[in-house]
Amino acid sequence: MILGVVRLACSGQQDLMVVGEATTGEEAVALLAEVDVDVVVLDLDLADMDGLDALRRFRRDGFAGSVLALSDRADGATVLEAMRSGADGYLTKAEGLRSVASAIREVGAGGHVLDASLERSAVLELGRFARQAREGSEVAATLTPREREILDLLSQGLTMRQIGRRLGISPRTVETHVAKLYRKLSVRTRVQAVARAASLGLIEFK
Repeated sequence: MILGVVRLACSGQQDLMVVGEATTGEEAVALLAEVDVDVVVLDLDLADMDGLDALRRFRRDGFAGSVLALSDRADGATVLEAMRSGADGYLTKAEGLRSVASAIREVGAGGHVLDASLERSAVLELGRFARQAREGSEVAATLTPREREILDLLSQGLTMRQIGRRLGISPRTVETHVAKLYRKLSVRTRVQAVARAASLGLIEFK
């Protein structure tokens, strides 16, 4: 349906021509390696991969043209990540498809397309991200190397006894360290501790 709408929007426009179509992210990546494209209209809601991953691959593979992202998602996190990943414009399908031709022209000319409400959402998300990063740095500064080790092992699902064996300390000592971790993270359970640490960027799941 999205392909049809974009195709229809471009038909009859003397300055717009569809030079290729793809129905999956993998097809789009392969197409960009073969066809000379000025603007990619990218549906972020792909069946085979997250459209944001496809966008990152476009840029990683050297695509220097413009990208206009389309999505059902209007949350600040998605909008911000799309713009950070290399999108030059972002339209929601509900509101933006009727103006897709003018949006293609705008990004093709080097401009940016972002509705005011989406921009506000992205700015709010950026502020939240900055606050979270600052808080993560503050919490990280309070953790000892041993607490960082134990936090990482907790995230791997090890028990107190397993952590003790891994580090060569008693389970009771592990429990003492974990209690201190809980206080510093302002949590009460292992699940809360791991979730909180991940949100603050203190651990990464492999």
